[in-house]
Amino acid sequence: MKMKLLKVALILSLLLFGAQLPTVEASTLDGETTVNLNVRSTASTTGTLITTLPKGTKVKYGTHNQSWHKVYLNNRTYYASAQYIKPLAPAPITTQAASSTGVTTENLNIRVTSHRNAQIVTTLRKGTEVQYAAHNTSWVKVFLNGKTYYAAKAYIAPKVVTATPQKQTGYTNRTIELFNRTLQTSPVVKTIPANRTVTFSIHNSSWSVIYEGTSTFYTPTRGITAGTLQPSVTKENGYANREMKLFETRNQASKVMKVLPINSPVVSSKYNSSWSVVYDGNVTYYTPTAWITPGPAPVQPPTTTTPEPAKVQGYANRNANLFGQTHQSSPVQLVLPQYTAVTYSTHNSSWSVVYIGTKTYFTPTSWLTAGKAPAAPVAAPQGKVFTNTPGDALNVRSAATVSSTVLGKLTHGTEVEHYGLTNGFYKIKYNGRDGFISAAFTMATKPSVPTGTIIVIDPGHGGRDPGALNGSLYEKTVVLDVSKRVEAYLRSKYNYQVRFTRSTDVALTLQQRIDTARNLRGNLFVSIHANAATDSRANGIETFYSNSTAHSARSRVLATNIQNNLVSSMSGTGMQSRGVKTFNYYVITYNSMPSALVELGFISSPTDVVHLRSEASRQRMAEGVAEGIAQYVRAYH
Repeated sequence: MKMKLLKVALILSLLLFGAQLPTVEASTLDGETTVNLNVRSTASTTGTLITTLPKGTKVKYGTHNQSWHKVYLNNRTYYASAQYIKPLAPAPITTQAASSTGVTTENLNIRVTSHRNAQIVTTLRKGTEVQYAAHNTSWVKVFLNGKTYYAAKAYIAPKVVTATPQKQTGYTNRTIELFNRTLQTSPVVKTIPANRTVTFSIHNSSWSVIYEGTSTFYTPTRGITAGTLQPSVTKENGYANREMKLFETRNQASKVMKVLPINSPVVSSKYNSSWSVVYDGNVTYYTPTAWITPGPAPVQPPTTTTPEPAKVQGYANRNANLFGQTHQSSPVQLVLPQYTAVTYSTHNSSWSVVYIGTKTYFTPTSWLTAGKAPAAPVAAPQGKVFTNTPGDALNVRSAATVSSTVLGKLTHGTEVEHYGLTNGFYKIKYNGRDGFISAAFTMATKPSVPTGTIIVIDPGHGGRDPGALNGSLYEKTVVLDVSKRVEAYLRSKYNYQVRFTRSTDVALTLQQRIDTARNLRGNLFVSIHANAATDSRANGIETFYSNSTAHSARSRVLATNIQNNLVSSMSGTGMQSRGVKTFNYYVITYNSMPSALVELGFISSPTDVVHLRSEASRQRMAEGVAEGIAQYVRAYH
């Protein structure tokens, strides 16, 4: 009896010792999925579904029985149907140096001979650097303390030596900002004007490193041109033959940096057949060449003293725009509400001068009437809407802007009469005075009380921010279209509740997008974008999550589900998978819920842009993103 107890104790000791450290062995096989393959917690079709591996996924596996294989994922063992895993032929033996430096990729057993049952000398922790040489297709020789041992070849990776970045000379093709990190929301350390020589190296697909003495900074690569700065161009004097806008880049959709009045003298040089560079001190801008006339500005005829025009007391007989010049295409300076009393004088047969304080403006004479203004008629409501802010209240503001004073709040589902739409806001009556509410948070019918999961979709960019461009194709347009398709798919197939940070072509700050998601009581947040790069060869789909939040684990699952389903949906189109990545983009780092940011493809890629333009491909993209979201919702909600 004592001998039996001694044997049992010895066996338990060996089992406990073996369980102290998870290890891997050379018996693991390499395979590839032949279909989209379900991975389960047990060797049964009723086992819990862990994940679905897309067709063609490389896997590590081992035989369990005739019907099921063990599948090794993330240091855990799961099960999958054996008939849908195709074994891969072992890699051929390659000629190797007598001794190479490698790093263990798992906790690895070191044995006295090249056999899995051989005595274990020691176990090396994952990430340990070792000297090794080839032994056969499955085993390598490992050199420790002057002696030779053996270990599984599959779990030693060659040590990668990072190459020194290749420095090169270039110049700034615009005014660039230098950052301490590869993030444009980080503080700007300094600014370098256009046409300055710089020393730089490529950091990644979007960023470069700038070298100044012993200091290094980061800047977007698009602002740097490699090579030598071209010799100075020929500058010539001229003048603006119309009110001239000066742009940041050679695109009239880009930011207007300055506006010059007609006949303003300018110094310029030809950039190409359509555009010229305008010089303003050490700063350069771009403007269409057709807007510049060479030579001196025309001399204005000498002014003669004319009698001061007679001023008339009258009123605006409509909502009257006041302009700085006598044409309605010029900017509107002020708007006079109908029946406002004004002082004005005749300017010519069509226009009048309006006097407000010490300033003067122009307005069409037909918009003014002499005499005392009649009492303004009481405006009739033009319709009614319902507030749509699930779980929150809607601000009532004093003017049709998000920066105006908040007069009060309306609860979700409140019915209000409106008096027309201005700048995306409905005009309403609130506590006896005019107020304004955002039309984006209203609907024509009374909303139902929301239940269940609320999915917030964030179409990137919008309004004055077009995002990435390719000719007439704007990123903001593509992602809004795909976002609406995602919402329609989730609503019609799963009856999910989907809300937008924007559903129209409006500009939102990054913080406004986060605040909107929180105000909507969202349970998850997906920001949809299209990628771009200076190198047209860059292409493919990628999805990001932040690893710096309390929701990082679920965000990673959400991003992985979206990437896998989107790539699967676009299979056969030639679009590549760039994988799931971590990056601390603002909207997914500072959000209060699990969040992911998906890049549908590169608008700068000749192959990807075909699908970004295609209605059919956009629908496939939308369905892939939607199925990834649905897979996440089923797992966590």
